[in-house]
Amino acid sequence: MVWLFGFVILLIGLVFIIGSRLPKTHIAASRIRLSVPPEEVWRVVTDFRSHPKWRPGLQGVEPGPVIDGLPSWYEVCSRNMKVHFRVVESDPPRRWVTRLASDRLPLVGSWVYELRPIDGGTELTITERDKIYSPFFRFFTKFVFAYYGVMDVFLIALARALGEKDAWPEHLSLHLELAGKETK
Repeated sequence: MVWLFGFVILLIGLVFIIGSRLPKTHIAASRIRLSVPPEEVWRVVTDFRSHPKWRPGLQGVEPGPVIDGLPSWYEVCSRNMKVHFRVVESDPPRRWVTRLASDRLPLVGSWVYELRPIDGGTELTITERDKIYSPFFRFFTKFVFAYYGVMDVFLIALARALGEKDAWPEHLSLHLELAGKETK
């Protein structure tokens, strides 16, 4: 029994050490091509009150306060977990930016939705920019959930909600200039 306790402590320590060596910030992007026009994709994506009808794992949405003239909402993921989101930019039907509004989470971040018309349809790119404070959460985000995981679930569910059975997300390699350094 002592060896099992020691093993668990060692495992927790390794997760903490590995997580603390991972960068706090990450940027990931996925895109999907859909055969419906940008206005239809925009309508479904920005109607956050209807998300529980098509997004797996989302039990409900509750309206939040208007912040800086833009809406906010709470996503109910489980009985005891509500996550507050807010819109920080809205340029229909091209660009929508949402951000976590809660300061009680182990991360802060935003999603940038960019819609581009293509061949009678839409190319939707979501870019996630997160800062993860907890070394444990950094470890699990990188090695268990994957940086693209939540975006991919969202994009696949969106495609199915729009009647697209064969559309799949594509992960993008980003080359961004941040603070004078090029990152990938």
